[in-house]
Amino acid sequence: MMFSAERVFTITQPISRDELLTLMADSLYADGLVKASFRQGVLDREAVYPTGIDMETHSIAIPHTEFEHVLATGVAVAVNQAGVEFHRTDEPQAVVKPAVVVLMAIDPSCEKVAIIQSLFALLGDIEQVNKIGGNSPEGIAKLFTESITTR
Repeated sequence: MMFSAERVFTITQPISRDELLTLMADSLYADGLVKASFRQGVLDREAVYPTGIDMETHSIAIPHTEFEHVLATGVAVAVNQAGVEFHRTDEPQAVVKPAVVVLMAIDPSCEKVAIIQSLFALLGDIEQVNKIGGNSPEGIAKLFTESITTR
């Protein structure tokens, strides 16, 4: 299942970016969607190619890694109430505190561009991001299921 309430996290206590990514990656691994190498692939890629995005009204982060670590498409979502910092994609020396972090595991059979376009349509809208932040894990999984396309 691409979206699951069990892979939605609300982060209320300070943790590091790597701890957050580990929590999220491990949830995808526990559901059998990624290989054991996925977590390290995400951490290594984030260190070189940061994924924090400043959307002017808010920030998001969309970490991911290569197809070789993925068995089936799935997503983990974190509502970042603790202010975990991510370095910016466009200015790696600058940091943002993304409201929502979406860890993507995309297998080659899915249309990556379609997923990313629909993800940006959802996360680019501050009203939708606020709705995500105030929703239950089940509600967040439902919202993502209804909003994100794989084709």
